[in-house]
Amino acid sequence: MLTKSSDSHTAANRRASFTFKVFYCLAMLGATVPFGLASSGWVRASIGGGAIGLIPAIGVILFLAIGAYRVFLVVRIPGTLDSPPAAGVAAALSAIGTLCIYVGALVTILNWTARPLMRLVITMRTESGAEYFVVGVYLALAGAVGTWGVLMFEFSRLLSYERRTREGRPVNEPPLVDRE
Repeated sequence: MLTKSSDSHTAANRRASFTFKVFYCLAMLGATVPFGLASSGWVRASIGGGAIGLIPAIGVILFLAIGAYRVFLVVRIPGTLDSPPAAGVAAALSAIGTLCIYVGALVTILNWTARPLMRLVITMRTESGAEYFVVGVYLALAGAVGTWGVLMFEFSRLLSYERRTREGRPVNEPPLVDRE
């Protein structure tokens, strides 16, 4: 959740809360770190995660490095997720993206804990382990919600900064109309 900043020296008018930063980082890690039930072999192959290019490891390593760098920026540098107030399409994208980030973070946590949870819940397993496969496929498909949320949220921030620049105002200037 973004809140109105009371600091006049910040470069943005809406400050990202600590909770939002944690969920953002979880959604980003869920999108980039191949870990959990959704990343197991057959699940990955069934959703098309095996072919990322000529050399699959390079795509995975590059994506992991970009995601880790973004998480590092959010954790280390205050104000990384701050933005000017959004209006119009940017406000809608920001709201939808924020909701998707929260859902994606919850799916990430569920993905990382699904295997032990399933061992507790399922008392009689099938020989093939089909229940793990089905849950893994659904978690892999639902994990994309967080990725789309991050993309929509970041695009809304870009639109807000561009609108502020088009209006001829510096980014660190207070808004013309305060909105709570």
